[in-house]
Amino acid sequence: RAMLLAGCAFAGRFASGFVWCGGRRRQAARRLLAVATKQAQGEWTPLERSGPRPTLRAMDFTRGKPANYEKIMNFQRCCLSDRVRSVQNQESDSDVLILVEHEPVYTLGRGATAEHVLYDPNCTDAPPLVRCERGGDVTYHGPGQLVAYPILHLADYKKDSHWYLRALEEVVIRTCAHFGAPDATRHDEHTGVWLRGRKIAAVGVALRRWVTYHGVSLNVCPSMRDFDRIVPCGLHDEPVGSLNDLLDVSLDVRDVVPVFVAHFTDVFEASAPGFAARSKSTVDSTEAPDGAEPQSPRGGRVEYL
Repeated sequence: RAMLLAGCAFAGRFASGFVWCGGRRRQAARRLLAVATKQAQGEWTPLERSGPRPTLRAMDFTRGKPANYEKIMNFQRCCLSDRVRSVQNQESDSDVLILVEHEPVYTLGRGATAEHVLYDPNCTDAPPLVRCERGGDVTYHGPGQLVAYPILHLADYKKDSHWYLRALEEVVIRTCAHFGAPDATRHDEHTGVWLRGRKIAAVGVALRRWVTYHGVSLNVCPSMRDFDRIVPCGLHDEPVGSLNDLLDVSLDVRDVVPVFVAHFTDVFEASAPGFAARSKSTVDSTEAPDGAEPQSPRGGRVEYL
């Protein structure tokens, strides 16, 4: 990372220092800066493991009604704390993949402002606006959208945050191809996945001691009007879309879950033994009474696969 930053800084100094020069020096500076920028974005390459695959506890909470965002966040943070603790103590533990469909909510990434929020969250019956730890700007979660929260120790995969972002995009791209959209692709400048000129998946992550949390959302069949309350991801000129609208199909989030998990395990070269759906009630059970902190999942109140 230090070498990359140094290279970017050098490219910037080189370009600005010779902006007055004509011809070859200026062109060379631009090429060097372009290479440094492309490298900073990272790329996905297969891991090609030679040893055993990490075990992944894939937990599907898309059955039943959409889940409350705060409850899922509390559950995710419990899983995160457990995974970080196991890493610090050098204990063997499985990673977690949470799959969920949320109640309507708008979230702001760290550092994002309300500049791209186009509604008043204080109005009666307005959907909540929640600040969270992930990167990125404002986004929407709601019914008809599959959200995946991987809690992975990247040391077991690749200790590269840019690779991780590209890997999440790769999972979505393969999932779209399965449902008849082989033209789903990345954007040259922005994180996420686009299909036929519209953004269908947003990625926003966070890391703690190289353990990931937050993740990726894929628009399967949400109400697109709900995106009108914001400038999605702060991108004014990048419209959003959904699989159902763009492919003229009638998919449900539950149709997509097993396909997404299969491609996730392929891309990350992990295994998810015994994957099956779990009721949303198992998330509700993590909330302790009287406003107390939710009990850690390792305390036995949630059944893992």
